[in-house]
Amino acid sequence: MRFGGLFHGFSFGAGFELMRRVVVPVVLALCILGLWWWLGPEKPSCDSARQHVARSAVEHAVTRIRAEQGDVRRAAVLHLANDPTDFVTLTLRRRLMEGGWLDLDGTPPMEKIRSLLNFRNPSVYDVEKAREYGKENGLDAVIIGNLDQFETTKDSAVLKGLLKFVRIAKGDVVDIPLVVAGGAEAGKAAKPELAPPDDGRFSLTTRVCLLVLCVVAFPIVAFPFLKMAMRRDSNIAAASALIVLVVFDGIIIRAFLGASDSFVSLAVFLVALAAAFGYDMFMLSYAQLCRPPSPAA
Repeated sequence: MRFGGLFHGFSFGAGFELMRRVVVPVVLALCILGLWWWLGPEKPSCDSARQHVARSAVEHAVTRIRAEQGDVRRAAVLHLANDPTDFVTLTLRRRLMEGGWLDLDGTPPMEKIRSLLNFRNPSVYDVEKAREYGKENGLDAVIIGNLDQFETTKDSAVLKGLLKFVRIAKGDVVDIPLVVAGGAEAGKAAKPELAPPDDGRFSLTTRVCLLVLCVVAFPIVAFPFLKMAMRRDSNIAAASALIVLVVFDGIIIRAFLGASDSFVSLAVFLVALAAAFGYDMFMLSYAQLCRPPSPAA
């Protein structure tokens, strides 16, 4: 039994095959990733006081890097040693990219994967290894560093470390101190950056699980209506039912995942909507198979 017109050639078997090859693996992957975020390792947090001194230290370091830049145009920031929260490393990369002084290589793919899985990222604090990395990737410079101290006491936060600006062409190394000691003033300055109180919003893991549940459950709950729509043997009825399902999926995905102007956010939304569309097509195909007999039959 097949759809006519707009859905000509799409059978229950085709819908089942799409479900098996696309939708089921996507749902399983999301569930596994959600369970990993829930049960897997957790990274140390970085409180607002430490965030404040880290930003201050990075600003001083970026100024010094700018002064020592010379003819360096393409560089990379390798993950800093003793930075388990990743905050100082990511802040330094972001600040250098925002300044536009260097053509900064992005985060290495394996580091992105480890960060996604909440693994601790390995660091490089060896000048020779940094030089090798720079030569292999055609860089003008490589920035490495080590955090000797990054902690918060009762009323203050302290950051002590050292960056090394390794210039490949010249073969020299510039030491750039990464030191800020925050007292009561630093703590006060950091107060506006405190996370807002819990307003009942769900965590990412909870939102992903609820998203999958809602997308999967809605066609099941509406299945009697889908069968009634398919009973009409009308392209308009079938297309209307599909449009309603897809619009609902889009609203749910937008509500649970949010959206921004970034390409990654748009790509995630489109991939999730495509997976939901495939599931909806499967349910419509199955509803056609299970539809009640036509009164004229």
